[in-house]
Amino acid sequence: MELDIGSNIIRNTSGVLNVQGKEQIFLELGDDGQLLLTMDIYDSGKVRIAKLRRNSWVFNNKEGFEITTTPASLKLIDKESGDTVVEANVISKDKLKVSNGKFYTHNSVLLEITPQYWRVGGGITMGGNVCDSCGGAVAIG
Repeated sequence: MELDIGSNIIRNTSGVLNVQGKEQIFLELGDDGQLLLTMDIYDSGKVRIAKLRRNSWVFNNKEGFEITTTPASLKLIDKESGDTVVEANVISKDKLKVSNGKFYTHNSVLLEITPQYWRVGGGITMGGNVCDSCGGAVAIG
């Protein structure tokens, strides 16, 4: 599968995004073609505050997050701030696009995805890259 994150293209991925050594996001297509998100959501104090598995809540503290989906898209919103946590779309059966996102990693580092770049904290920024993941996870940080 190809995973486009911001302006970066990562070919031959498993759909998993590892951030700072830990799986944080998994995007996949269900048997019915539905775009599915699995994600652990953390606050700025390293506390896991929500857990989403294949678009269904395992838990969602204070119901602070909302996910809306269509078969070809999904958007996860922080209801308090209004920020988009993750926005993704199906481009084709082998290509997914994450166009926007803003969330904390398990180490309390802010990760941002815009159409132009993908940034972890104030340091690592990726934009306009094309790489091959050799069938594995995409890793940053």
